[in-house]
Amino acid sequence: MKAFISGVVAAVAIAAVAALVLETEVQRSADAAFQTQGVRLSPTTQPE
Repeated sequence: MKAFISGVVAAVAIAAVAALVLETEVQRSADAAFQTQGVRLSPTTQPE
């Protein structure tokens, strides 16, 4: 039983750390992720 509880606690801790890292370091908005010097993203431009 101790091994099961230890596994659950470890899984919760790993998930919490992963969520924190993804939220603060990895995820970026589409504007930030795909912005280069030659591209300007505009939400109002649509193909005709």
